[in-house]
Amino acid sequence: MTNYLLENEKEKFSDEKFLKYCETVKTNIIKAFKERNLTKDEAKPLLNRVNKLLDLSEKKTITYEEDTKICPNCSTKNRANANFCRKCGHSLK
Repeated sequence: MTNYLLENEKEKFSDEKFLKYCETVKTNIIKAFKERNLTKDEAKPLLNRVNKLLDLSEKKTITYEEDTKICPNCSTKNRANANFCRKCGHSLK
């Protein structure tokens, strides 16, 4: 169930916001375990899944950041081959 919820939430967020969301979920799982609301057997697969999603999202974010141009006018991330900002239209050459 948690796997589905995490995957479903990914559709709603940018990669950066999804990373923060996963960190929050991870923190809540650890908190529930410490407060004895989750057993070790319940917490472990949840943490494993969140960690895998975090790893994948971080790799994707790093790749994305390497392949982007930042607009000097509005700070929007654009494709590396873009000539103009997708948000404000400022020249990126």
